[in-house]
Amino acid sequence: MKRRDFIKSAITASATTMALSSCSHVKHDHHSIKEKTWQSGNSPWPLCLDTATLSKDIPLETKIELAAAAGFDAIEPWDKELKAHEDQGKSLTDLAKKVKDLGMFVPSVIGVWGSLAPDKETFNQERDIHKNRLRMISEIGASHAQIIPKFGRKEALNHYNAAWAYSEICQMAKEYNLDPGIIFLNFVPGLEYLADAVHIALLSGERKAQVIPDTFHMFLTEDSPNSLYNLNPNMISIFQFADAAKDLKPSKKAGLDKHRVLPGDGQIDLLSYLKPLKEINYKGCISLELYNPEYRKREPKAFLAEAIEKTRRVLAQV
Repeated sequence: MKRRDFIKSAITASATTMALSSCSHVKHDHHSIKEKTWQSGNSPWPLCLDTATLSKDIPLETKIELAAAAGFDAIEPWDKELKAHEDQGKSLTDLAKKVKDLGMFVPSVIGVWGSLAPDKETFNQERDIHKNRLRMISEIGASHAQIIPKFGRKEALNHYNAAWAYSEICQMAKEYNLDPGIIFLNFVPGLEYLADAVHIALLSGERKAQVIPDTFHMFLTEDSPNSLYNLNPNMISIFQFADAAKDLKPSKKAGLDKHRVLPGDGQIDLLSYLKPLKEINYKGCISLELYNPEYRKREPKAFLAEAIEKTRRVLAQV
């Protein structure tokens, strides 16, 4: 076995073992699992809409209204949308109230860009930027902030350096009552797999360390959905949900998000991801995340009506 492959295998085994031990108190008992109480009894989980699913030309406030009218339980905005709202002289706390008045909530915001830094110097140079993003995320009423690496680097992300950065963000986030979660992306060396995110989270030593699984990126790197059985449900900030176009092959190339398609329209066995979530008694959101330019061209009301119906159809089978 090559040294690189050995190290990777060791990291994966270490992360899985620690994740297993962290969830030893979870009872895998179907009688204790919460019944389908969301989406008129069609889903065990609240259904969230990632706002980047809709055109960037639609203001965040309008996206919130569209999501509520379509029947979503929650909304997951992006930090750039929060900034645009503030740049127009509008209040994020007022917007948070509107979300609540419409019967929804904000589980998470995407995200604190570059905060999973490759080294301390890079992190410290952008500390104030990270803090301002955390402030905005808090003011919109979110519970979680998505922690994102630096893009465009050829070197594999050093897990120990990333764990230090993540711990720093977690400490900063306490001021804003936020629990940060680590994403993983098929095209980021050293952060391609769910096990990479888990390993970094556990290395950080943070008691409430969390990660953000994603069906699309797990498909691209051929991550087994069975790995989800090994997670403590409290370690999952939010669960990103999408199908993959039928002609898409697993790859570590960037720029493949345009091939995300509506649940049931693609090739991913989505139930194989959802069944573990139900068995470990995960209670967070399922967030529909579709960065497909063809969907963004469609009339939003009609598109969201189709999107939520197809998503409900899949969730109802769990």
